[in-house]
Amino acid sequence: MEQTEAAAQPTDAHLEQATQWFIRLREQGQVEDLPGLKTWLDADPLNQRAYQQVTAAWSALGEFSAAPEVMVGRRDALDSARRAARRRWSVGSGFGSRPAAIAAAVIVAVACTFGWLYSQRGVYSTDVGERRALTLEDGSVVTLDAKSRVRVHYEENQRLLSLERGQARFDVAKDPTRPFRVRAGEQTVIALGTQFNVELVGGNVLVSMIEGHVAITGVEPTVESATAPVELKAGEGVRVRASDGHAVVLPKIDVSKATAWQSGKMIFDNEPLSSAAERVNRYSQLQIVVDPAVADVGISGAFNTGDSNAFVEAVATYFAVRAEHTGAAKIRLTAPN
Repeated sequence: MEQTEAAAQPTDAHLEQATQWFIRLREQGQVEDLPGLKTWLDADPLNQRAYQQVTAAWSALGEFSAAPEVMVGRRDALDSARRAARRRWSVGSGFGSRPAAIAAAVIVAVACTFGWLYSQRGVYSTDVGERRALTLEDGSVVTLDAKSRVRVHYEENQRLLSLERGQARFDVAKDPTRPFRVRAGEQTVIALGTQFNVELVGGNVLVSMIEGHVAITGVEPTVESATAPVELKAGEGVRVRASDGHAVVLPKIDVSKATAWQSGKMIFDNEPLSSAAERVNRYSQLQIVVDPAVADVGISGAFNTGDSNAFVEAVATYFAVRAEHTGAAKIRLTAPN
C-alpha cells in the first residue's frame, strides 16, 4: 500500500535539494534567491518537509552552539557543503542530479554531531596526564585531575554530578534553592556553596574540605564516625570504604597536600603502595603494577606528576621492593627474591 501524503517522508532527493537551498541562502543570502525558494517549496509538500528537517536539524544545535565540539562540527559541515555546492552551482542551477552528496555533507554531519552531543552531553573526562577545568552553567567550577571522569546533570531544583573515575575539585556557586550533590561510589556529598576535593582511589572515596560545609550521605558509622550522615567543615576530611560505606572522619587534613595535584605534585604520607601507584598511573603512559605482596608497603614523599621513573626508583631504593620492567610501558613492583 502506498503511503498517504500525511505519512510520506522526504526522499534523499528532496533532502539533497533542501540542503542545497539551505546552504545557498546561508552562503549568499541574496534577496533574489527567495522567489526561487518559494517556488520550490510550493511545488511539493515533501519539499517543505525536507526543508523543515534540514533547518530543524541545524537549529537544534543552537542550545549547545557555544560548545567547542558543536562549533567545530557546524563549521566543518558548512565548509564541506559549501565546497560541494560551489561545484554543483558552477555547472548550473538545477537541483535534479544525484547522489545526495550535499545532503550527506550537512545532514549527516549535523546529525552525527548532534547525536554525539546527546550521547556525551554532560560527561567530561580527561586522559592520562591531562587536567581540565570546567565552568558549569551556574558558575560552579569543576577541576578534573588526570584520567578522571565526571557526569553533570542539572535540574530545576537540584544540581547532580557523579564522579565516575579519578579525582576532582568542586568550587560550588551558591544557590540555596538548588543543592549541589556529588555522587562518588555509593556516597553523596551535599553542598550549597563551598570548595571540596573528591577522589576515588584504592577502593575508597576520599573527601577533603577546602572551604565551607558539606554533608555526606550513604555512609555507615564507625567508632571514628559516630553519626550518619557525616558532616564536614573546612580542614576536615572523610575516607569511606566503597565496598561497605564505612567511614573514618579525619578531623585535621593538610589541604595543600589534598590539592597538590593541581600544581603538578603528589604528596604521600605513609600511603599504601597500591593506591600511591594508582595515583601515579594517572599521569604517565608508563603504568605501574603492584604485586599483592607489597601492596601495603607505606610510601611517604613528594613527587612530580608524570615522573613515574622517579617514583619507581625511590620505592626500589628505600623500601623492600623490586622493580621489574615487563614491557615497554609497564613496570611490576614485587617483593625481593
